[in-house]
Amino acid sequence: MPATFEGFGLKLLYPDNWTLVERAEDEGDQGATFDLPGGGFVSLETLPITREDEVVLGEIDQMLRGQYEDLERDNITLPGASEGERAVDLRFYYLDLVVISRVVLLDAPAPTREQMPIAGRILAQFQAELADFEAAEPVFNAILQQIRMAELPEEA
Repeated sequence: MPATFEGFGLKLLYPDNWTLVERAEDEGDQGATFDLPGGGFVSLETLPITREDEVVLGEIDQMLRGQYEDLERDNITLPGASEGERAVDLRFYYLDLVVISRVVLLDAPAPTREQMPIAGRILAQFQAELADFEAAEPVFNAILQQIRMAELPEEA
């Protein structure tokens, strides 16, 4: 049975074996992070309308390059992506593992903008070792689709 996350105007289903990470008081309620059971995480953050996509992507790229050598970056197009959606895959080695960090910038849906008028975009980041990434990728895509549609999927 899936768990439900509700926050910053969104209501999303996610696997009940993912752990919603407690946020520190100074981090606010404008995002959420989920730890995956095999390792890795999914993070959702609202971004103000004043932040440009390329600046955000550049900051993430620079942060990872500062920690890991031989970072590779590919612009990608995801299935179901809306117009104006940006997605990049960042690949790097950690110990002897290949890690993928997928960063997606998409328009904040109406319920988010109603609750947080300054929110213009949502940054979704999914990072895990290659095998864990491939196993959880369909779930990440389903979360993105829920954000795009901004409604709770029909229960089977």
